[in-house]
Amino acid sequence: MNTKQRQIFRIIIGAIIVGGSIYVSVRYLLKTPPFIKVLVLIALISIIYLTVDYIVKKGKKDRYGN
Repeated sequence: MNTKQRQIFRIIIGAIIVGGSIYVSVRYLLKTPPFIKVLVLIALISIIYLTVDYIVKKGKKDRYGN
């Protein structure tokens, strides 16, 4: 598997993770108290950030070696 295919695979897996977390979090955002809504939003933002950060770091590592 070359680097371009690996990066596309990571992007697809990342999109599935982000999409799934958004789908699950929407259910909690609609029916819970405000405190839980804030926690869900923080968790969602952190999941999106960590997923994108992981994809970018691995892409740079594949392209430049270290």
